[in-house]
Amino acid sequence: MLRSAQSREPGAASPDLATPLDELPLIFLDLETTGLALAAGHRVAEVALLRVRGAHEEGRLVSMVNPGRPLDPGAAAVNGLSDELLAEAPPFAMLAPALKQLTAGAVLVGHNVRFDLMFLQHELAACGQPPIAEHCLDTLTLARRLMRRRSYSLAALASELGLPAPTHRALDDALATQALFAHLVARMAELGILTLGDALRLERGLLPGAGEPEPPPLVAQALAEGRALRILYRSRGQPAPTARVVQPITLTLEGNGVYLQAFCELRQDVRAFALARIEAAELV
Repeated sequence: MLRSAQSREPGAASPDLATPLDELPLIFLDLETTGLALAAGHRVAEVALLRVRGAHEEGRLVSMVNPGRPLDPGAAAVNGLSDELLAEAPPFAMLAPALKQLTAGAVLVGHNVRFDLMFLQHELAACGQPPIAEHCLDTLTLARRLMRRRSYSLAALASELGLPAPTHRALDDALATQALFAHLVARMAELGILTLGDALRLERGLLPGAGEPEPPPLVAQALAEGRALRILYRSRGQPAPTARVVQPITLTLEGNGVYLQAFCELRQDVRAFALARIEAAELV
């Protein structure tokens, strides 16, 4: 059931990009869900959020959630939850006010945080709440930028680095993510990556002092104005280009060129598009 401890009411102001990483209010987040696909009607089944600033925990919210639907057998086999346990838990709408208060003004940190945030925002929208978190940091992306490993799963990284092991339960996985992030912050400091803005740039493949990638004019306009693009894109391994409508998010610098991160309507997911393989584009 719900366990919450708050030492003070979090402020609502968004962190400045120049804020040092060790001074940021951070929310270490993990969710367990009834399955992997929102489109199939899956819901949040367990939530853990730890609000931390520096070495001090400022609050937490840990609870199973009644999803109003059965668990997929595959999900239950992984997380060990059951429909009987979840039937006694509060629905997400009962947790939403405490969750909103706890996350106000904080940066969300998760391992493959986009998956958790997608489910979290969906649950908030379903109970009439606006989205949370202007900024997020992804320990999966940061680990890939900072280390060379055979596997970047949370379990593999925790094992290799001697960190607390995740268990596919929300609190344990949030604590493992917190420990991994502390390790990554130390590695970033060695590179002069000290602030929220520095870390967000690193996620995009940009080290301190590196210039911003130069997008084509239409991509730049779409990013600046929040406009969608209709692109003709030639995927690797496909003989003919395909037309797609995408909502640009940001540019990233990879070893083989500049990529556009964008929500793809065709795939209903965030995808990376190599600028060099966009054959035509128009604003929608």
